[in-house]
Amino acid sequence: MMISSFMRIADRSVGIMTTHTDEDPPFRNRRFYRSLCIAGRRSGLMVFVFTPPGIDWSRKQVTGYAYDPDHKQWMCRTFPLPSVVYDRCFFTERHQYAAYRAAMRRLDEHPSVRLLGCGLKDKWTVQQLLEQDERFGIYLPRTERLRGMRTVADWLRECREVILKPQSGSQGRGVLLVRSRPLPAAGTVNTAEPAFTVRGRDKRNRAFERDFADKAALLEWLRRFVARRSYLLQQYLPLQTQDGEAYDVRVLAQKNDTGRWQLTGMAVRRGRDGSLTSNLHGGGTAEPAAPFLAREFGREAAEELLRKLTRLSEELPIALESYHGRLVELGIDYGVDRDGNLWILEVNSKPGRSIFTYLQDDQAKCAALANPLHYAWYILRQQDERKRGKNFGGTGRRLSGKVVEGARMPKNH
Repeated sequence: MMISSFMRIADRSVGIMTTHTDEDPPFRNRRFYRSLCIAGRRSGLMVFVFTPPGIDWSRKQVTGYAYDPDHKQWMCRTFPLPSVVYDRCFFTERHQYAAYRAAMRRLDEHPSVRLLGCGLKDKWTVQQLLEQDERFGIYLPRTERLRGMRTVADWLRECREVILKPQSGSQGRGVLLVRSRPLPAAGTVNTAEPAFTVRGRDKRNRAFERDFADKAALLEWLRRFVARRSYLLQQYLPLQTQDGEAYDVRVLAQKNDTGRWQLTGMAVRRGRDGSLTSNLHGGGTAEPAAPFLAREFGREAAEELLRKLTRLSEELPIALESYHGRLVELGIDYGVDRDGNLWILEVNSKPGRSIFTYLQDDQAKCAALANPLHYAWYILRQQDERKRGKNFGGTGRRLSGKVVEGARMPKNH
């Protein structure tokens, strides 16, 4: 099918909105978007990629890019506003975020456009939403916003170690572990060890470690490192293997072609030696969850952990959606401490899928790619039914409202 023939199915279009770059074509993650374009083409959807600056509101058009598999190249074209928008915007600059929010607001308000989902705001918002639900409270690490360096000093005085993490961000960038060493015994002097240590990853995701002789030097360095970014303080948890390697468990939950949540896959991510985080972008590796947990905790304990992981991953998306609004997919990161206690570390509404490539899990890899398109078809079918005047039980309100399609579903929905 040539690009021009896509225009005949303009009312069956999915626009992937992503962040504008200075590249050609002007966006990243091209391999993932190319696969979505090809999969959409096979299912009868016109899938293209666009960025907020490419929207022409006066003409109700967007300048976007569709992938032509026959010529193996991206083709720049003008498209009508898409029927469905799949939000995959990531940003590091304030002006990018401002453009994104303005575009999302106008797209949400447009009568002919539906959003697959509305992304979660940041880690602190997710923490607060989950704290409202008694089912999840015991699985949440103690967390608070960083309001000043005195707060860091207070945490170190109480706990001797604390995690600092950006309120927004991903891939482990900017995450720090700050530790104070115990005071020397009375009547002794120890000048061989630093008073404080910091290790983690900088803004470019490079691992580092630094020592500080006193609290004043530490807090001044932290003040410069954090700068004006919003940060969180979080309880440090011993989330390492028996050999001391950092790891977590990633679960991908997605909506399917019936509008219901399903668990697409689960895997363990292991960090490099000495790494604070287990992100694959930081050099980590992946492996299946069940044998890994059995090796660490024994078969019976691992089976119980897997049951808890499955239950939480089924309940958490429905709960978050009821508080936040429509979501299409979630990457949920769990930690398991050395005593076998389970912790909810992060929830990401724009998750990656590379973990299934690492595992060579073709079934999960294909499902992870196809499910957003399956859910887009579900939304389009609902829209067709409404046009024919059928009653769908009052679901599917605009995203600007609190109750949206798929929200407040019973547990077995």
